[in-house]
Amino acid sequence: MLTRRHLVAATAALALGAGGILAASPSTAAAAAITCAPPRQVTGSAGHKGVALTCGGGAFTGWVDCKKGGLIYTHYGNRAVSGGTSTTWCDLQGDPVGWGLVTS
Repeated sequence: MLTRRHLVAATAALALGAGGILAASPSTAAAAAITCAPPRQVTGSAGHKGVALTCGGGAFTGWVDCKKGGLIYTHYGNRAVSGGTSTTWCDLQGDPVGWGLVTS
């Protein structure tokens, strides 16, 4: 099931990938001001898998889409300030299949 956030991200990726011009809304423009290091996949001591995002340029909260069995669900991580890291975990035996951030 696609959420509005996923739909906006997918539309932006398709438009930019096709060489199109995408007019940014204020929330998209704010997200564009944030720059991030490549996401790191992490594994916890109990075997939980997750994603750690380190970004600068503003406060943010990371999210991860996880797949467990045939179910895909979203978890949100901690809020981090500029230069910080937001780590988001899947349930045990869940695998990260997508990730991103929301500004805060």
